[in-house]
Amino acid sequence: MRYKQLLGAENWEFVKDSTTVKLVGIHSSVTGETVAMTTGETLVTGTATTFTNFAAGDFIRFGSESQPYIVSTVNSATSITLETTYGGTTDTDSTYTMKRTIYTPSVGNVGEITSIVYQNPLGEVSEGFLNALDPERSSTGQPQYYRIFSKSKADGLVTFEVWPTPDQDYVVTVFYKKYISDMTEDTDEPVFRPELIEAGALWDCYRMAFAITQNPAWIGLARDAKTDFGVLLRDSIIEDISTSSVSTVVRDVMSAKVWDNNFMASHDVEGVL
Repeated sequence: MRYKQLLGAENWEFVKDSTTVKLVGIHSSVTGETVAMTTGETLVTGTATTFTNFAAGDFIRFGSESQPYIVSTVNSATSITLETTYGGTTDTDSTYTMKRTIYTPSVGNVGEITSIVYQNPLGEVSEGFLNALDPERSSTGQPQYYRIFSKSKADGLVTFEVWPTPDQDYVVTVFYKKYISDMTEDTDEPVFRPELIEAGALWDCYRMAFAITQNPAWIGLARDAKTDFGVLLRDSIIEDISTSSVSTVVRDVMSAKVWDNNFMASHDVEGVL
């Protein structure tokens, strides 16, 4: 409990990170590149295709049909399986278009995406905004907007959608806050100093002991633990600020290491961050 409270207590610099994600440009079949699909079946067979450039969850359209299908599995460069059966007319020599709009950072520890940048920050919008702007996601071009598509804190995965559909390959930078797993084993390493967590836990334990026993001795112990916790938390915050991307003057920790109330007041960075 105290561990989770600490993680949410401050905008910690050490949980911030970034990674890059390659956006895959839309692909329309060229001369000699065709696909074959059968009514009521999910298997699509290609000729001279490069399906391995795409992945499960991508969209494919056949010929001039408006109905898109979602790829369930990429079997090989010339074979894919659809999530649903093909509902059109059997065709053994069809053109096609494939595109991707949904992406997942490969790092796997994303707790929250804070921004996505390609030359400039992309605007974060809602699903409703994109549905009103382009319900079929038919527009193509340089990425302008993104939305959070799904979020699973159980495994630290966050997927996002970009708009418009990339007309070519782009590489965006995804800034995020790391997902910090709960400590469940004795061998798990905390992201904070152990003495900070211990002081907070002792403070909680002493208060609970007083609530149960009404013995005033626990009050003194709780007061001491609270003081220790406050000092250790303050030191952790100052250490964290010293690694942030703010000016040297703001990050000054002074050689004397006197971190009293005057120091904290004169180094208030709330407005800077």
